[in-house]
Amino acid sequence: MTNRMKTACLFGGQGSQYIGMGQEFYEADEDCRRLFNIASEVMGYDMAELCFYGEEETFQHEIYSLPSTLTIDLCAFTLAVKRGFSFQAVAGFSLGEYAALAAAQVVSVRDSFELVKQLVAASHSVLREGFYSMAAVNLPAEMCDMMCSHIHSGYVKVANYSSKKQVTIAGNRKGLEAFSQIANEFGGKVMPIRVNRPFHCKLMEPAAAIYKEEIQSVPFADPSIPVYMNVTGEMETNADQIKVNIVQQLYSPVLWVHTLENMHLAGVGRYVECGLRSVLCRMVRDTLGITREQTVFLRTG
Repeated sequence: MTNRMKTACLFGGQGSQYIGMGQEFYEADEDCRRLFNIASEVMGYDMAELCFYGEEETFQHEIYSLPSTLTIDLCAFTLAVKRGFSFQAVAGFSLGEYAALAAAQVVSVRDSFELVKQLVAASHSVLREGFYSMAAVNLPAEMCDMMCSHIHSGYVKVANYSSKKQVTIAGNRKGLEAFSQIANEFGGKVMPIRVNRPFHCKLMEPAAAIYKEEIQSVPFADPSIPVYMNVTGEMETNADQIKVNIVQQLYSPVLWVHTLENMHLAGVGRYVECGLRSVLCRMVRDTLGITREQTVFLRTG
């Protein structure tokens, strides 16, 4: 790897929360404590209490799982910068896109939590918990797309094109059950994700319409470093278009494979993952075929 290679920061999404996450660095780093405090002020509950001493089932609810994930993502980024990492590009997987926008100074840290708060409120206003979910599938994307197109009992679509070896599906219970039956026939494994909303598919369009109106007053700025967006997989430099994209992300699939390929073409040779668990590093290696030495995971305690 040459000195000319660019380094990208990747932010993980929800689904990997655990009790005690972030506690080590909260206790050791003042800036991390500040991030927790901002999250608590915006969300209206004690973020540290939730992350360190809460109950596992609490994280099944987006009002807790989404903001807590954002908190940990931003703590990891703060520590990465303190450790001397310099980033020439950022991208976030699903919810991680909000951390990427804060890291690139598109929105303030406080506003990143405000955006997530409004996202949760919009989602809850139109979709009931318990009727929808998401799941990871270890089958090729083309096969999963084909399987979804043949399901007429319920609704299910590919929501995240995660890597060359895995996708995420989203839909209602009937659709997910039908998909699981077909996937089993092809030797696929369907692994439920701890979410109660079908993010990144058309079932979220009513929520997106509400969300769009609620975030109109949130200021967006042109990014200080290149940001790659979920809905296009491409770099975006215009603040207004980024706001459009973040709304569309609610009901559009995450084009993560396309994102990684475009970063690679732009000269990115090292990928630093900031998040809860080392998930994106594996996706990078599976998609780009790069070495383990070119991916770095920063644990957050």
